[in-house]
Amino acid sequence: MIGVSKLKKNFKQYKDKKKLLSDYDLFLADIRVYKMLPELLGKEFYQKKKYPCPLKLHGFNEPKELQKQLNAASKATYFIQGNGPNYSVKVGLTSQTAEQVAENVEHALPFALAYVTAHDEIKFSSVQSVSLKVGESPELPVFNQLQKSEILSYIAGQKE
Repeated sequence: MIGVSKLKKNFKQYKDKKKLLSDYDLFLADIRVYKMLPELLGKEFYQKKKYPCPLKLHGFNEPKELQKQLNAASKATYFIQGNGPNYSVKVGLTSQTAEQVAENVEHALPFALAYVTAHDEIKFSSVQSVSLKVGESPELPVFNQLQKSEILSYIAGQKE
């Protein structure tokens, strides 16, 4: 565990932050210090999309409660909310079987769609597509919805 004071003291330089980034796969942060981290960690963390996962890591009466919280976080997935109309959810690893990834997609998709429609006030009917992607591969569409104008344009083109 690295405290905020240790982070400020030992990871001031770019090379130190870059080493910290490469040394760990996952970063967890207490919710009380989460908003301070972008300035302390630097843009490299956020460009590499290694966002710290905010958790409540304080106020537990029993070590088992904290362990349960940490175990749940280690099994969770990232939901990356972009600045534009696209959102990204990491639901699998290339080391997993197709069945495991499919199960993860099936479990994560309703939560991601619910989050977007509730927090960003996006109507579900305005969701145009859902795609799967691996690394730099092309997207594989699993859901596409044409807009009314696209449907009318298609119908008009068929009548000509």
